[in-house]
Amino acid sequence: MKSEVSGISERIKKAQIGLKDTLAVLDMTLEDHLREHEALFPYEVFEGLSELIDRTVHGTKIERLRPKEGRGPFHTFEIHTKGGEVLGYLNMIYIRKPIPSYYLVYVEVLPPFRGRGLGNKILKAFREFVEDVGAVGLLDNIILPEEPTFNIYTKLGWRDIKGLMGDGMVNGEGHYMVFIPKSIQIQNPKEKLIKLLFRVRKKRPIIEMHDNESMVKRTIAEFRSVHEVLLNLFEIELSAGASTPFMRFIFTKFVTKVLGFRRRIVTLVGYTGGESLEQIAISDPIKAMPIQPYSLWSSKESEVEIRGEEETIRDLPRELKKEPTLYIENLPLYGRPYLSSWLGIKGTSRSLNLKISDLLELGFDPTKLREFHHKGSKYIFERTSPRFLLPFEKKRRFLPKIDESASGLRFRHSRIQINPILALLQDRGNIYLLRRKVEGIHSEEALDQLRGSPHLKEMNRSVRIDHAIIMTINEVREWLLKVFHSKLSDEIEDLTFFVPWDIERNIPKVTVDVTGIFLDTLWVA
Repeated sequence: MKSEVSGISERIKKAQIGLKDTLAVLDMTLEDHLREHEALFPYEVFEGLSELIDRTVHGTKIERLRPKEGRGPFHTFEIHTKGGEVLGYLNMIYIRKPIPSYYLVYVEVLPPFRGRGLGNKILKAFREFVEDVGAVGLLDNIILPEEPTFNIYTKLGWRDIKGLMGDGMVNGEGHYMVFIPKSIQIQNPKEKLIKLLFRVRKKRPIIEMHDNESMVKRTIAEFRSVHEVLLNLFEIELSAGASTPFMRFIFTKFVTKVLGFRRRIVTLVGYTGGESLEQIAISDPIKAMPIQPYSLWSSKESEVEIRGEEETIRDLPRELKKEPTLYIENLPLYGRPYLSSWLGIKGTSRSLNLKISDLLELGFDPTKLREFHHKGSKYIFERTSPRFLLPFEKKRRFLPKIDESASGLRFRHSRIQINPILALLQDRGNIYLLRRKVEGIHSEEALDQLRGSPHLKEMNRSVRIDHAIIMTINEVREWLLKVFHSKLSDEIEDLTFFVPWDIERNIPKVTVDVTGIFLDTLWVA
């Protein structure tokens, strides 16, 4: 892998690609593999890049932009390099009554430049700005207490609004903080802050809608920029109609990132699709390229790591334990409804020779899930990114607690079963999770099938199976928050649910009686 990285490093130098575009390409395609070589600072793989980042950060300045057409209602601070590239930004919105205020909507520093003081720099600029104009600053602190930047606001003079209003006035909603410049004298501050908070809460859906639009525009611009850089870097191969596994890996990672973003923006508050991902025009030579969704490379020092249930690991085939990546990536694809319906249209049973154009049609990478039948039992292997290793480890410890607490309980007539990770295999920069195959599908896929598949839509309208699924999952989530409180809210948010499903016929498996419709089982993974 190191020689491959060195090769792309030389290409970047020859093509005179700017620092921001270079780091965007690396973060979008090689992030996990760079961290494998250098845990503290992954870009050390590229000679001189660390020093260049330091020099760039040192020379930055803050620019203020007023609201104008095309940027929504936001006043914006941007972190500019000497060359005019934007490394981060802060969105804020002016609220005139009951007191002149600026609500800080969002702060973002590009990942490669985080931890270098830029976040603190732009927040200082915001504080100085509200001091100069004689306005109050307001924000909702969503930073988790365990994160190193949790106290960043208090160090800059921000105060928890509860201390000024009283605990009962905030109603436990949000973690609002306020900055009141010393030059401002507010009569009846408690009353004014209550009205200000009410006004912000009322406006938040609209604010978030504009913020989402702003974020989507910026992200699409970044995707387009990275796409152009990749075309430049691999111009010779693309012109000749040739490709290497490493090149295919780079483009496959890029396309899957685009698809992941496309799926994510559908759920954004108020997003109407005004900014289309069709602006990222993937070229025909890239579409025709075979996919390479998993890594074939690793550092010399890294070895296969396997952990999990001892009995499960002991029974795995020797070839699997010796070469997990090569063994698993040759297993059959999991025939989930999303894939099966697409294969039916294509007139093929189980395609393994997918191209990037296929991923664009499907909207996801079907090779992440593989079926594994062993000693009379059915399993699923899921390939995931090494950066999700810690959340999966937390989930692995959390699921048995759910199993113990939910024993004997029913949620809208449904019993809960956990589907824990039996084994975790790390090899060649890939992570594979082994679970038992359940007689069900992911709840989101189930809802999509019920609302979109021609043979299910009418049935769903009649008996509201989607409603039963949503209500059951919501009841389980509420119970989990009550039992485990906010200490495990991240783990609870990260849980996935699987509902009973006849995969062969692509229909839900539910029970209907005089009391309504319900699921017999809900799997938690």
